[in-house]
Amino acid sequence: MRRWLRRFSGIEIDDIIQQAWVELAEADPASIRFPRAWFFGVARHLVLQHYRKARIVSFDSLTDFSGAEIPDLGQAVERSVTARQELRFLDQVARDLPDRCRDVFVLRRFYGYSQRECALHLNVSENVVEKQLARALRIIGTAYAGRDLPAQGGGSAPGDLRSGKSNA
Repeated sequence: MRRWLRRFSGIEIDDIIQQAWVELAEADPASIRFPRAWFFGVARHLVLQHYRKARIVSFDSLTDFSGAEIPDLGQAVERSVTARQELRFLDQVARDLPDRCRDVFVLRRFYGYSQRECALHLNVSENVVEKQLARALRIIGTAYAGRDLPAQGGGSAPGDLRSGKSNA
């Protein structure tokens, strides 16, 4: 915050920060979705208010006042929520895989086992590992393709995919 406020001439940085904290204390916490962005917005408002009261503003101060430097946490939060939803979906699909298929998928994709290491760990042939991984990927692909199609009647829940065959 201090670094961001240093670009504005003629303001008392400590006063702006103090007043922003006062406004934060007086605000309804439930109405603040993104605290950091809200705090920067309050500081921005206070700087503008200071310049309005001073009535003497250098052109350089105003050109530095683009909101581009204020972090947009809305997009970061949206990406985080989307990523969590994707992980939950993948977790559910992986849980619904047939046992051996799931074991191969988890060892290969999450633990990074080689095909040979996976075969030794599961006491199966490398050919079985290869075929089970291909089956897991096909089931997961079908689940991802079908999750966006329920309105068209082609979708299926992750729990319907144990057979590895498409619903089409």
